[in-house]
Amino acid sequence: MKTILVPFGGPEGGEAALAAAFDIARRFHAHVRVLHVRPDPAEALRMTGMAFPGSMRRSVLEVGERHAAEAADAARAAFEDYCAKYKITVVKGPPAPPEVSAAWREVVGKESLVVARLGRLCDLIVMERAADDNPARETLEAALLDTGRPVLILPPGSSGTIGSKVALGWNGSVVAANAVVAARHFMASADQVVILTSPDASTATAADLVEELAWHGIDAEAHPFDRGSRRIGTALLAEAKALDADLLVLGGYGTSRTRSMLLGSVTRYMLAESDLPVLMVH
Repeated sequence: MKTILVPFGGPEGGEAALAAAFDIARRFHAHVRVLHVRPDPAEALRMTGMAFPGSMRRSVLEVGERHAAEAADAARAAFEDYCAKYKITVVKGPPAPPEVSAAWREVVGKESLVVARLGRLCDLIVMERAADDNPARETLEAALLDTGRPVLILPPGSSGTIGSKVALGWNGSVVAANAVVAARHFMASADQVVILTSPDASTATAADLVEELAWHGIDAEAHPFDRGSRRIGTALLAEAKALDADLLVLGGYGTSRTRSMLLGSVTRYMLAESDLPVLMVH
């Protein structure tokens, strides 16, 4: 794990993701790319579908540009203050120093599209959980659905250690196997790794996974559980919390071709309800 992407709106939001990304970067001697996407006022105006007289249009665009510039300046100042406070080296490009490093990038456009494009070129994306009615939700879904990269999703205001005890949801599927690969760095550095399996959902044994992880130097233990009448998302989260896990690893499930359903019920539940950090690959 060498590159971590953090979409960062500014000091009023996203600081938990920023702090988590740098904590992870320190553990793996990685580089953090902090991305601020400035909205394009002209595009925002076009999306309203409203026609404005020339003078009014110029006025609206000037106000939009000013607000976007002020937000970008505040975000960059927060980033620079954080790096100065924690003595993080800011670099323009590789090679980076052997310890943690950071870079600031500012792009004009639609945040979800920019994150989808740049997220494909990093090892991990870190974001905070966002409700359905939060504009950041579109960006989070783009990170999950359009990058193919692992996304670490944090509950709002998250703090503390991530990955000292890892719970892995396992049902033998392709997406679960992809999540295992994505989480190997976390599992290799964890104090404990637990594989959560529900007998009614398993298509491959946890014992096989325990053996495979051992080949990678990861000591894991299987933890079968009975979900009873609970939905699988509810049961997985409850079991992980009961085991005092500080990271839950899951594949991002979904079968429908309709984008609104691509996330799958388990993924949507985690995005709405999880109070644990969740590492997910769709």
